[in-house]
Amino acid sequence: MRYRTLTIIFALAGLTDGGSVRAQSEQPDDRGVEPFTIDVPEAVLDDLNERLDRTRWPDQLPGTGWDQGADTAYMRELAEYWRNDYDWRAEEARLNGFEHFRATVDGLGVHFVHERSADPDAVPLLLLHGWPSSFVQMLDLVPLLTQPGEHGLPDSPSFHVVVASLPGFGFSDVPNRTLFGFASSARLMAELMHDVLGYERYGVRGSDLGGVIVRQMALMNPDQVIGVHLTGIIGSGGGEPPYTEAEEAFIAAGAAIDQEVAYSRLHMSKPQTLAHSLQDSPVGLAAWIVEKFRAWSDSGGDVESRFTKDELLTNLMVYWVTGTAPASVRTYYDFVREPRQPGWIETPVGMLDTTKDLFPAAPREWGERLFNVQSWNVTDVGGHFLEWEEPELVARDLQEFFGSIDR
Repeated sequence: MRYRTLTIIFALAGLTDGGSVRAQSEQPDDRGVEPFTIDVPEAVLDDLNERLDRTRWPDQLPGTGWDQGADTAYMRELAEYWRNDYDWRAEEARLNGFEHFRATVDGLGVHFVHERSADPDAVPLLLLHGWPSSFVQMLDLVPLLTQPGEHGLPDSPSFHVVVASLPGFGFSDVPNRTLFGFASSARLMAELMHDVLGYERYGVRGSDLGGVIVRQMALMNPDQVIGVHLTGIIGSGGGEPPYTEAEEAFIAAGAAIDQEVAYSRLHMSKPQTLAHSLQDSPVGLAAWIVEKFRAWSDSGGDVESRFTKDELLTNLMVYWVTGTAPASVRTYYDFVREPRQPGWIETPVGMLDTTKDLFPAAPREWGERLFNVQSWNVTDVGGHFLEWEEPELVARDLQEFFGSIDR
């Protein structure tokens, strides 16, 4: 068997050529798909440890805790664990237990996990994450969906699961042009599913930014997408008044979190300013992301009630070792500037929303302004990262939704 080395270059100051993430890959198949193995050079880990050792900590006013942003006492605790106890090599091996691939799609390298069910009638399903997470948010779902009967779920439907890294995130390439927004990402992912992987018809699920992308996929490719499964509605209005009482309450709740979405205004307007801090300081990156995991999850203010330190750090490492934190925030600049495909989505849509997300749950009638609602469920457990916080709940809802629509 012949092998070649696939190298992804990223820019980490102080490392020759910026460092690299290497993978040994078989020759690509006739669709250009290559098996991919995560293999971070030791020099990258050494550089990370040196930066953690040299952290220049800010002061913090007594008693403020998380009130003004990331709590420095907790960030010190997390950084100490990252430096002395966290085992990236163990996490790397765990991640490599999944089937990883890369494919060149319209000139851009796309990373994805592809796990198939043994059931010949399984539903092909694309899962897309958002910010500040990564493909690791979806991994707990993979065995539940590909082998549901072995995990206490109904045997059918099962799924052929594709977990993709968004362009500019993780082990996918960074787009080399501006205005690579929701529509461009949707075209890329549709080409991956249909042209590269050969699925004539497939379902999609997305949360956060991924939820907007899968809705764009359904608008652009109604003949391909059999169903759209979502948590939350972001990225568009809900039409003109009059509004129902529930819609008025939803609009008011959204306005009440205005301060919390200040991060997105910075991403949309001056992302390159922030990029320097995220790329240079691991603690700066951790503070920017972990504060959101605490605020947006169903944690009750204790982020480790939902995520272990290892889980938080593995998500951070996907950003750090690939150097994609700048690109991930820069995507917001493009998302609000590239025109989107407009229209009402005729493809069946299933919603599993949660009252424990910082972002308010929309009423069904709001969703019906935007798309063809076939299923609408609201839960009181799990927050913004629902696939990670409550994977069995999401898997069951996916089974119920895709089991109920015409495939």
